[in-house]
Amino acid sequence: MEEMLLENTKLASYFLWEYTRGDDTLQLWYCAEDIACFLEQSDIICAKRLESILTLDVYDLGYIQFVRHIAFRIYIYTGNDDALFNWFTAEHLLGNGEWRSAVLYMASTYNRQKTVAGGLSCIHSGRIKNFYESAVQATDKS
Repeated sequence: MEEMLLENTKLASYFLWEYTRGDDTLQLWYCAEDIACFLEQSDIICAKRLESILTLDVYDLGYIQFVRHIAFRIYIYTGNDDALFNWFTAEHLLGNGEWRSAVLYMASTYNRQKTVAGGLSCIHSGRIKNFYESAVQATDKS
């Protein structure tokens, strides 16, 4: 499972690089992990749930808020302050079936492993890793 998670994170990061041309590959890796974490926290861990958002009208508040979250993460990790570029990059990524599959795999794996102690050792972002380790500790206490 960790090997598949690693491969899907690589793929998601690759498309982030291809679409943003960001020059810090580690930050793009973190971005992919953060987007997957956002999806998992939003209970978007399957294609059907994601499609229900993507089929909304582009002026629908649910669609706007969802894309805004991804565009914001692109901004944070690439440092590109061009809001339109980040927005269109987020939409472009969401239109890419390979990228969607990769981040959904990541999100569903995060979801399955958040109650397993020692799971997800291949997460590189300290912030994301700490979030899931805290979730495991919270589960252990209850």
